[in-house]
Amino acid sequence: MYNHDSIQAVDAARIRPDFAKPLYDTYCFSQIPQTIFHLLTGEGHHGLPTSVLGDFPQRYDKVILLFVDAFGWQFFQQYQGQHDFLRRFVEQGVVSKLNSQFPSATAAHITTIHSGLPVGQSGVFEWFYYDPLVDEVIAPLLFSVAGDKERNTLVKRGFSGDGLLPDQTTYQRLARQGVKSYVFQNNAYLPSSYSDKLLNGAKMIPFRTFSEAMHNLADAVINTDGPAYFFCYLDPIDTIAHYYGPGSRQLDMEIRTLMGIFESVLYQSLAGKAENTLLLVTADHGQIGVNPQSIVYLNWHVPEIRALIKTNQRGRLMTPAGSSRDLFLYVWDECLEDAYGLLAEKLEGLAEVHRTADLIEQGFLGSGKPSVEFLSRVSSLLVLPTGNEQVWWDEEPFLKAFRGMHGGMTPEEMETILLALPLF
Repeated sequence: MYNHDSIQAVDAARIRPDFAKPLYDTYCFSQIPQTIFHLLTGEGHHGLPTSVLGDFPQRYDKVILLFVDAFGWQFFQQYQGQHDFLRRFVEQGVVSKLNSQFPSATAAHITTIHSGLPVGQSGVFEWFYYDPLVDEVIAPLLFSVAGDKERNTLVKRGFSGDGLLPDQTTYQRLARQGVKSYVFQNNAYLPSSYSDKLLNGAKMIPFRTFSEAMHNLADAVINTDGPAYFFCYLDPIDTIAHYYGPGSRQLDMEIRTLMGIFESVLYQSLAGKAENTLLLVTADHGQIGVNPQSIVYLNWHVPEIRALIKTNQRGRLMTPAGSSRDLFLYVWDECLEDAYGLLAEKLEGLAEVHRTADLIEQGFLGSGKPSVEFLSRVSSLLVLPTGNEQVWWDEEPFLKAFRGMHGGMTPEEMETILLALPLF
């Protein structure tokens, strides 16, 4: 069934038809870790409203979470009637609509799911941001300096996860309550400096193919005794949507393939064999179609801005940060208002310009007091492209081939799912 309370709440949170505000304290991705903790231990508040489980039990021996990167609300709505796996949640489970956190970025959400901390507390808020400890713009998930071709280059510079990534993990917290945790991730991401830090307390199980992952996940659920949490991260939808676009045939086939594997390998393997187990599916965000040929390169469109952007101790500009859908700009403090006025004028009709202090005060970056780490890393200005526009920096080629993107505040990017199906 559909959780109509969640749909109404998330829809009502839209400030404008093209501008969604996160509901951090209720129907938001940020509440998922606490919900899972409560479902397995009975401790603390429920996290998400209890309506996400309807009339089903609120306690389970085992919880499975499939984190399907970028499979947001718009994709679920498009495909829910076409696949048995998704249809099961509509007919036998509960379908809830959630907000993503802002920014609608993978780095922010994967860190929240592993640490239990919302974006304003974890300090990991985008794919790229400036970190004062490194004195560079970094890519935290890759644990590298932005622009480096290799992963884990920060290790070569003498850095570990301490100070750069959250100290607490969801898995340590569960372990203290006697709950075992298992994390399934592509072997390209395991091991890594990021996973070593954020998966502390869980058993890491790498996989090469998605069918392999579902086979091994089902076996682990069936053969594990006692309370346990099983997490699996899957990124093919996000990857294909980036390169081919949300409406592409390539993405359509990727979604069909993945849903078929979920049904034929995971669900059919668990049916009748997993007692008191809850299957959950979520996504960090959706995607919006973009045109790589029409990116507005800020350093060309507004060349005057270059002189207003901070440099690090080696004289390098602290840019770009965020993404082409949420460009964070580190401008000199004394130049803040000049930069704000300049960009608002030059980007009129292309993007909105916001002071991040205003967004923090208005609750866009979390409902609680931001952490010291977050405040030390976040910029003073934010450029939010309107519609399907993109604004980026020409010296960083990372996004030039993308036809799908996320990071902004549109419903396509900011509205996601929580699917719940008890397995008895």
